[in-house]
Amino acid sequence: MRLNQFLARGAQGSRRQADGWIRDGRVLVNGAPPHGMGVDIDPAADRVTLDGAPVRLPEEHRYLAYHKPRGFLVSRRSQGGKTTIFDALGERARGLHTVGRLDHESEGLLLLTDDGDLSEALLHPRSGILRRYRLWVRPAPDPPALRLLAAGAEVEGVHVAPVRVEYEGIERSLGVILMDLGEGRKREARRLAQAAGLDVQRLLRIQFGAIHLGTLRPGATRQLTPTEVEALRRSAFRRGGRGATLR
Repeated sequence: MRLNQFLARGAQGSRRQADGWIRDGRVLVNGAPPHGMGVDIDPAADRVTLDGAPVRLPEEHRYLAYHKPRGFLVSRRSQGGKTTIFDALGERARGLHTVGRLDHESEGLLLLTDDGDLSEALLHPRSGILRRYRLWVRPAPDPPALRLLAAGAEVEGVHVAPVRVEYEGIERSLGVILMDLGEGRKREARRLAQAAGLDVQRLLRIQFGAIHLGTLRPGATRQLTPTEVEALRRSAFRRGGRGATLR
C-alpha cells in the first residue's frame, strides 16, 4: 500500500495532507524517514508513526481469544459424535477459523480470526511464536526426567526441543511443569513429555505470542485489543530463537 494512502486511512486525513506530513518530516517508517513520496509499505509488517504516535488501519478483521474446554474437538466436523468448538461457539465463531489447534483432551487459549494472512504468518515455523503450556504429569519429574524433557525428542520426523522448561512443584500428587515451545507440531508437548517418561494428566495452554489466557473462563471468549493484534503482527514477522533453558 502507498504510504500516503495508509496515512490517509489510518490517521483520517486526505492523501494531500498525508503528503504534507511526509514532506514535513513528521512521518517515520520503521524508525526512519521514508525515501521519497511514492513509498510502498506493508501494513502488516512495517511500523509507521506520525509525530511519534503509531498509525494503524481501522479494524477490519475479527480476533477472538477463546478458552477451549477439555473434551471439545477443534474441527468444523464432528468425529465420532464429539462436540466441536464451533458447535459450542455458534454465532460467535461465524466466519472465523482457528489459529492452529489444541487436541481433544487439551484445554486453554485458542485464537480465532478471519485474518488469513496473519494466521498463516503466525503458524509459519520461522516466526517462532511462543506457545506456553502448563502440564500436570505423573510421576512427578526428578532432575534426570527434566533434563530429558529439555533435551527434546523426535516429533513428526524432526528433532524438537522446548525453548524453556520450568518445574513448578507438586499439586495433588502430580508434578506441574511450565513448558515453552516455539513451534506447533501435532501433540508436540505431549510427545516431548512422553519421551521423558512422563504421563500427561492435564495440559493447559496459557499463552500464545503476546496473548495470555489470564482469567478467561472455560468456554468464554473475548475480543483482542488493537494493541494485542499489533503485537501479534510484529511477532509474526520476527524470526524466533532456539535453545532450551531449564529452571
